[in-house]
Amino acid sequence: MGIILSSAHVHTTHCDGKTPAWEMAEKAYGMGFVSLGFTSHAAQTFDPGYCIDPSKEKDYIKEIRDIQKEYAGRMAVYLGIERDLYSCSDPADYEYFIASVHYFEKPDKTYVGIDADASELQKYINEYCGGDGLEMAKRYFSMVRDYVLENKPAIIGHYDLVRYNDSNLKLYDEDSKAYRNMALEALRDMSETNALLEVNTGGVARGYMTTPYPADFLLKEWKAWGGEVIVNSDCHNVKLLDAGYDRAVDILRSLGFDHAIRLSSDPRKRMWEEIGLK
Repeated sequence: MGIILSSAHVHTTHCDGKTPAWEMAEKAYGMGFVSLGFTSHAAQTFDPGYCIDPSKEKDYIKEIRDIQKEYAGRMAVYLGIERDLYSCSDPADYEYFIASVHYFEKPDKTYVGIDADASELQKYINEYCGGDGLEMAKRYFSMVRDYVLENKPAIIGHYDLVRYNDSNLKLYDEDSKAYRNMALEALRDMSETNALLEVNTGGVARGYMTTPYPADFLLKEWKAWGGEVIVNSDCHNVKLLDAGYDRAVDILRSLGFDHAIRLSSDPRKRMWEEIGLK
């Protein structure tokens, strides 16, 4: 058992997750979790298989509220949402939200997924970015920065999501000065918001990444700027509720982090609390 004992980023059958919310809570409690935050993909209008059905958003809210009551005094449960840039959900309806960008919008008001089909993303790059994967990455980081600065989320979700398809398409050189500078410049701007930078183990757990989001060089600078981090599983399957956590903690320790933030074990006192990594 690891030391984090929490995740503020999990998905259930209310969106594209594989596990019902009650089962997720039961598993977390059985594993000794002190807190759990549900964050279904917020409602939007163009990719219905991925997000909450807008007509059922109230059902999601009610069910998580019911789970909160059931586990009160035993495990802290929070009502959150992962709100994409193009979502139509109101973040005011939730206790916190994760800001993420999963899509590029095309001029015809259709969308292409950043972490979806690689061939569709390549078509977007060829048609709208002059075939330049680095230009695509620049657009992505600019979108994340603007979204976070305008909306002030609690958590910046899987910041360098563009890495998802880079391993397949070789879109750009992740070690290049140009790529690193654009990623760091956008992140530096966001450090002023006091948002938590998510160390997301979902890609590692599901086998398509070898290291968590974000890359080490980003975490290193985030620490130098005084930023705080939170370790989340981005779990879509209850079997992977804390998958990759030990690896994430080892990386954070190697970069000099002595603590991370998690959802508080006692919501009556605070929403967030420190957890030591030493």
